[in-house]
Amino acid sequence: MKSCPKIPIDQYSYNSLFHGLWVKNWVCDMSLSTLPLFANLYIRIIFMAKDLTQGDIAPWLYRLTAPMVLGIMAMFLFNLVDTYFISLLGTQPLAAISFTFPITMLVINIGIGLSIATGAVVARALGQKDQQLTTLWISSSFYLSVLTALVIMIIGLTFQESIFSLLGASAELLPFIQDYMDWWFAGSVLLIVLIVVNSSVRATGNTKLPSLVMLFSALINGVLDPILIFGWGPFPELGIKGAAIATLISWMLALMLIMHFVIRNQLISFHISKALFSSWKKLVSLGLPAAFTNMLGPLANGILVAWVATYGDTAVAAYGVGSRLEPLALIVVMAFTASLPPFVGQNHGAGEHKRIEDALVKSMQFIMVWQLLIYAALVLLASPISMLFSDDVQVQSIIKTFIYILPISYFGLGFCLVSTATINSLHKPRISLMINTVRLFVFYLPLAWLGNHYWGLTGLFWGCAMANLLVGLSIMLMFNRVRNDPRWSNKLLEV
Repeated sequence: MKSCPKIPIDQYSYNSLFHGLWVKNWVCDMSLSTLPLFANLYIRIIFMAKDLTQGDIAPWLYRLTAPMVLGIMAMFLFNLVDTYFISLLGTQPLAAISFTFPITMLVINIGIGLSIATGAVVARALGQKDQQLTTLWISSSFYLSVLTALVIMIIGLTFQESIFSLLGASAELLPFIQDYMDWWFAGSVLLIVLIVVNSSVRATGNTKLPSLVMLFSALINGVLDPILIFGWGPFPELGIKGAAIATLISWMLALMLIMHFVIRNQLISFHISKALFSSWKKLVSLGLPAAFTNMLGPLANGILVAWVATYGDTAVAAYGVGSRLEPLALIVVMAFTASLPPFVGQNHGAGEHKRIEDALVKSMQFIMVWQLLIYAALVLLASPISMLFSDDVQVQSIIKTFIYILPISYFGLGFCLVSTATINSLHKPRISLMINTVRLFVFYLPLAWLGNHYWGLTGLFWGCAMANLLVGLSIMLMFNRVRNDPRWSNKLLEV
């Protein structure tokens, strides 16, 4: 085979991360006259970095968000599949998995906090057209995610019994919880690294590959769940432990897939840079407030679980189903929170600030209409959904009550989530932390407590819904203030 000439990729594509070596194995035998055609085709197939600072905003938002809808839907279905198969084991295992939800979400959100910092710095470096800085950020975030994940795993395995006892888990449920969480905490190392690496790839404007990786992981989990839980074929019946093992295997295979892409295309350097610790300092300064922000949700949910637990295991089981339906109902909102950061980060780095404002407006307009349509669909399907997850009439009744009340408020929550995702991408995670602190501890928990105190479990649900609506209104008022006052907008945009 003849040797390949080194051709600068910037002749064909925006801000390559491959440093002119990306076509090496794929087009070595092709003539130079065919290279530009195949180069551009390769870029589209392998999901290369994209310049999000040019072109119409709405088409870009669609191209970024649509793949993320598929990927996030896959991950939420991942949780629902676990819940469904575990529900077939009985009410106690279902209640046990409901108690794990606040802790698993807490760990996931720590990873998301780090990924938010990673996405912000990588996207901004891309907007500034700085290849070397981009590679440094991707590599540094990878090493930091590994270290963070190992610490979390050790803490989780050591203190899990005390943690779940504090959440109100009964002695009868603790063995089920431990069977599941022993394996889940072990696999959390893979999960956190996977979340951060996916964020690095998304920051380049490539949302397709991370979405396909998430879909692949969900499919593997869906196949392995019944095999390991119920002992199909030659496999032993592992019960709730089998669900956790299936989860671990799916994360491992997904991480292997995304790392193969990242390493093959030289998006990461295994050379330890002298700037590693200084880059960690920057990532931690952005990631810690973002992580705290993301930890507030599971913390508030844990408090709600404790309140719901006073109504018995049936209420906890039903609330656990509702907690897993909620992110599925918010899937488009979550897709926007994943697709807006690369758009905002690149345009921030390039100084295209009006494009950021327009993108946020278009996102919120779409969310308003979409979430009301989702509410209508959920109301129509409330009975079938409740029967799908439980044969217990009481559990079914509480699931339907949840569906009738909370989802109508999700557009307000959506306004808050996309706004804080945008603010994080502007390197202002402390402002996002303040907004979410107010959302949860000034609106959400106090109104839920008042509803629970005066009207019981149904009142608790209404309190949560009212909080979401009030937060959405507050976000709209704040957004208009920022748009009309240059002092506020300049403060947000300064680095």
